[in-house]
Amino acid sequence: MRPQFSIIFFTTLAGMAQGLLFFIALSNLYSQATPNAFLTHLALPVAFALLALGLVASFFHLGHPERAWRAAMMWRTSWLSREVIALPALMGATLVTYFYAATSQVPQWLWLALLVTTFALWICTAKIYQCIRFIQEWSHPSTLSNFILLGMTSGWLLLELLIALWGDDAFQMIDAPLSIVAFILLFLSFNLKLWMWRRNRHLKPKSNLSSATGIKGSNIRQTSMGLMGGSFNTREFFHHQTDRVIANIRKIILLCAYVIPMVLMAYTITSPNVLLIGLALFINYLGLLAERWMFFAEANHPQNLYYQRVS
Repeated sequence: MRPQFSIIFFTTLAGMAQGLLFFIALSNLYSQATPNAFLTHLALPVAFALLALGLVASFFHLGHPERAWRAAMMWRTSWLSREVIALPALMGATLVTYFYAATSQVPQWLWLALLVTTFALWICTAKIYQCIRFIQEWSHPSTLSNFILLGMTSGWLLLELLIALWGDDAFQMIDAPLSIVAFILLFLSFNLKLWMWRRNRHLKPKSNLSSATGIKGSNIRQTSMGLMGGSFNTREFFHHQTDRVIANIRKIILLCAYVIPMVLMAYTITSPNVLLIGLALFINYLGLLAERWMFFAEANHPQNLYYQRVS
């Protein structure tokens, strides 16, 4: 599939905000682990800004942005419509949490609501792709697991950076455990990604050139795409990059999204450093952009059996 950069920015920015909100809500569900001043002056505004930026980025994917409200009308059957509802719901829950934190204590039911809306958005976003059964790379539970785990990882790195910038001893969490958890999350997401790539390499198309064209026979060879110029099918369902480019992007993903941040987090376990934490978050996000690009690019649409590249 051809990656859309608007969706890449939306899913990565929103995923990071979801991870941040998830861990804030989880840590405050049974006890006041974070000061209200930290929530109102730093954490919640940052999370809301990331969600807003993701929402703005998603509009560039629409042919008619003025009709975006109609996307919610099919919520009974469409995961995309449910995502359109879940994102404003999460933003609304974040604003209500901010109001409570600014005036009094945040009630437990609101932290629970924040957890539920965060997970709802993750599920809706991942299910948009997972429900497409004819794209085997997406139609697997690992799609949902990957979205959630990467969002948690980037959100936790962001939370650790914000706590380090805040520099208040009132937190019930200290630097070393934060870095340990970050390392574990990076390690888990790293192994999940390796497993997904290994699974995708062994996938076999359920169709072949004969079933794609309707021509019976075992010795069918394509010599032309049937079009003298490009078309929607040849533009939108293939990434148009060489195998060398794809291999290099995979290396960038491994290094930036996982390996380098793990090395930096391993160092900050014993020597906490706000610059290293910020560098780890920045490099991780660059890797996430490449990872999300690859998520779309490695999806092999069955129509490509017909509109193949001709050597």
